[in-house]
Amino acid sequence: MAAAVATQPAPDREGWIDLREAYRHHIEWYLKGKEAAPELPPVPTQQDTLEHSGPQGHVKPLTIIDDPADWTSTSLKGKEDEFTYVITEDDKGEILQAVEKLKASGVSTEDDVIGLKAEDYDLPNLAPRLKELGRQVSTGRGFHLLRGFPVEAYKEDRLGLVLAFWGLGLVLGRPQVSQTDYTEDGETFGSLFNHVTDGRFTPVKRYAPALKSPEAGKDARRFRVDLVRLPFHSDQGATDLISLLSLAPARRGGESQVASGIAIHNELLRRGRKDLVEALSDPKAWNTPKKRDQAAFARNEKGEFVGFEATPPFEYHDGYLTVHFATNNYQEIELAPLQEEALWTFAKLAEDPAIHYSKLLQPGDIELLHNPTVLHARAEVEDGDTRDTKRHLVRWWVQQPPEQSPRPTAPSFAPRSLVPPEGGFKVPEGSKLRLPFFPYGRHDGLGQSLY
Repeated sequence: MAAAVATQPAPDREGWIDLREAYRHHIEWYLKGKEAAPELPPVPTQQDTLEHSGPQGHVKPLTIIDDPADWTSTSLKGKEDEFTYVITEDDKGEILQAVEKLKASGVSTEDDVIGLKAEDYDLPNLAPRLKELGRQVSTGRGFHLLRGFPVEAYKEDRLGLVLAFWGLGLVLGRPQVSQTDYTEDGETFGSLFNHVTDGRFTPVKRYAPALKSPEAGKDARRFRVDLVRLPFHSDQGATDLISLLSLAPARRGGESQVASGIAIHNELLRRGRKDLVEALSDPKAWNTPKKRDQAAFARNEKGEFVGFEATPPFEYHDGYLTVHFATNNYQEIELAPLQEEALWTFAKLAEDPAIHYSKLLQPGDIELLHNPTVLHARAEVEDGDTRDTKRHLVRWWVQQPPEQSPRPTAPSFAPRSLVPPEGGFKVPEGSKLRLPFFPYGRHDGLGQSLY
């Protein structure tokens, strides 16, 4: 039986603060900085003097890293079959049967789904394949595409859709809190399952202390944020895998773009800019302010609030290179001239179509990314008027077990974890964890539509 769909009236948007302007301000700053970056010198024809190390686990700082994650879009041309898994009819059959079995056992609510474990899913053939794909992503190229997830089978069954996609995450590891959000009354909760679509955020009536509006009497309801172009970045939680499942593409735009941080590191060295790599990997030079919703409950050993954290874009540790690039962290701090040049040269390389791989995800496509290695971005979105032309993806983060991902968490990543070695956003102690079936604030004249 199809799940019931709640229908609610369209909201009154008078007085909303449209955070697109804040996003656009950041993007304008990002684009201006990127364009100001000087041109890199060409790659020398003779590079015998450059020192190499690798693969990951055997990395020496400031050396060319020989690793499967050193790829560019140019090097991937004609090789899409190597990083694409097509979900078979047998795989789909296992998914459908496993979901029906869980529903028959009484699973029906968010809390029921959150309480599930990998062993609750009967996927005898698909589970081993998924685990191998997860291992390949974290120890190899850093991303993989899966095609043919059965979204059409669940078009009118949101519980079934959530159960099916959530099961893949459980097979791959431990789901993480990937977003901090608020109820209408301002109560904080940690979200384990996110909707990337216009209207995903809750309309907040009363602020939690972390999100006091700068304008008295106004609510900063994060409206239409997911239509704005998203620059290249790493997600800020200490997590291994990020997965995005496409339910519907936009009418125009919204391409998903990925770039290898290892390739950018190596390209800087090949172009003779070791000084920029040194600047990007200086652990003492990138102290950035915490996000407001994180700083409100991040404390040190003395119980004091911690307002800053070290976030070097390149972090060498334990024989690995972890990449953490998020320009919005750096907009609020004063950068030395060499840091600015390094930051914008990094961005310029990531934005180069010869470096990054771009793909428009179609319904049923899944993008699986290794967050410590691969950056991601999104092109500007133009939604249509129907649910099939409103871009909507669902997302989870997963921390992999050691047998799938042996790399330790980078030291600067660990303090931002819900459980330090395991990753995810911090939320206030005692906060509820949620797995929302629907976008929180999606009202588009179609009711709170499935897509």
